[in-house]
Order: sequence, then C-alpha cells, then structure tokens
Amino acid sequence: MIRTTPRNSYRIIIGLLMLINGVVFIAVKPDQGIVSTALFSAGFAFLLTGFIRQQRYGDSPESDERSKKIGAYGLSYAWLTGVFFMVALFWADYLGIFSWSARAALALSIIVLTLSALIFQIYLFRKGDVE
Repeated sequence: MIRTTPRNSYRIIIGLLMLINGVVFIAVKPDQGIVSTALFSAGFAFLLTGFIRQQRYGDSPESDERSKKIGAYGLSYAWLTGVFFMVALFWADYLGIFSWSARAALALSIIVLTLSALIFQIYLFRKGDVE
C-alpha cells in the first residue's frame, strides 16, 4: 500500500469523491454537461495533484521560506501583469480599437492572470531566488 501524508491523502480522497460525483451526475442528469464536466475535471486535478506531490515530496516538507517568498513574488508580478492587461483592455475599448463582451474580457483576464502566475513562478523557481 502507498503511504501518503495526510495532506496528499485528502487531495486524493477529494479527487476520487469529485470524480465519482461527476460520473454519477452524468448518469443522473445527462443534460447538465457543464456541472458534470467541472466535477470530473476538478476531481481529476485533485487526484493527479495528490499523487504527483506525494511522489515528488514524500514525507519531506512541501515548502520552505524560500519557496514561499518565490511564490509570493510570482503572484505579485502576475497581479501587476493582470492590472496592466486590464488597463490595456479598457483603453483599447475606450479608443475603439476593439470591443469585447464582458464575458470575453473576464475570460481573457482570468487566462492572463493564471498563465502569468504560472510563468513567473516557474521562472523564479528556476532562477533560484528573488532579490
């Protein structure tokens, strides 16, 4: 049997429960594909995260002061990137360069914020530290 830390066990259990709920939801309400897809996707993400973190870290701590500092700087840079992106969206709409719906603008903002956080954190972790 695989021995996991409590934190990873919770991720795996939550993932399995969400996967099962997603499958049951598909069987019970096949016309509600969005909810079942969201449950299934989130469950798969939790499950995968639990297994990957257990394999990568084992019983050792997942974070230390350096990694927390890098994470905070990466999220700060991503926040600034998101603000600048939203300002650019505002001015592009105001000047008539292009006009998007609120849904499209919000979706793009979420994508920019998420990807920039990921990219900044990967870059800073590879760099080794922040100054």
